Amino acid sequence: MAPSDQATNRADEIRSRRSRNSRGRNAFGSSKSGRKSKSAVMPPVLMRDRRSGAAGKSRRKGSRAKRRYDVALSSPGAEMRLPSLPVIHIGWRLVSGLLAGLLAFTLYTLWTSPMYEVATAEVEGAIRLTDHDINAVANVAGKPIFVVDPRQIKRDLQVAFLELEDVSVEVTVPGGVKVKVVERQPVLAWEEDGRIMWIDSKGVAFPPRGEESPAILVKAENGPISATSEGEDDGESQALGRYLAPQLVSAILTLSLQAPEDTPLIFTNERGLGWEDPRGWKAYFGMNMEDMEMKLRVYKAVVKRLKNEDIRPELISVEYVHAPYYRVEQ
Repeated sequence: MAPSDQATNRADEIRSRRSRNSRGRNAFGSSKSGRKSKSAVMPPVLMRDRRSGAAGKSRRKGSRAKRRYDVALSSPGAEMRLPSLPVIHIGWRLVSGLLAGLLAFTLYTLWTSPMYEVATAEVEGAIRLTDHDINAVANVAGKPIFVVDPRQIKRDLQVAFLELEDVSVEVTVPGGVKVKVVERQPVLAWEEDGRIMWIDSKGVAFPPRGEESPAILVKAENGPISATSEGEDDGESQALGRYLAPQLVSAILTLSLQAPEDTPLIFTNERGLGWEDPRGWKAYFGMNMEDMEMKLRVYKAVVKRLKNEDIRPELISVEYVHAPYYRVEQ
């Protein structure tokens, strides 16, 4: 065998032996390091049994359960412990408390917000009454819109102002209050015991307001016996604030067309309606004005006869057409 061939075989043998040794060392080291890394990666596990008596005794009364987190690091055998955090349980009580607080805050904000505050009531339909008169009774200025009661405002206005025939109150958000009124129209003025009231066509009396007074004035020696009309009870008349029966108001309007110009009408419960004749006596025509034309003819005939006989009467009554009479001064 040649020397070169021997050298080649020896070199191959040496390389083969080194390769086997190297694989053996690597396998041994790998298994060893694998065991180390496996033991290093596995963090210690702490177990707590809530059902055990020891854990229950060691935990302080009233303390909340806490959860601990252990984090394994990449270095073998090293670990980092994070702070323990309490376990929070969200229940219905907490949710209810939050909702109640939110509701209270919302109500407080709405109650105190200038946006929902009423500045003044807007008035429509007032003729003799002024906006100041209506607002003084409505009393809504500066109040939150949520406390304004339209029905109460309507009642207060109708009690304070009898001349209001109809009242409607409208409330709008954020802060609007509109009051619409319809005033009664007086058809006559009623004077009794030195006090003057205005009367509308339905017999409702209310205080005079304004400078323009009704053209018809009735001077009453006493008040009417009853302000109720036929088929109407006292309760309804009182609810309307009625003072005169509508039939009496109609009779007054009819008689005023026959009375002398600028002559006030008069009224007593005993003799009914009449007027103060400019010639110096009182003329009465009763309460029924259906036969007014006949009563006027009888009245003129009585006046003519008394004038011919030179009699100056104190009063003349033609309440009963077929039984007129007169009375002289004593």
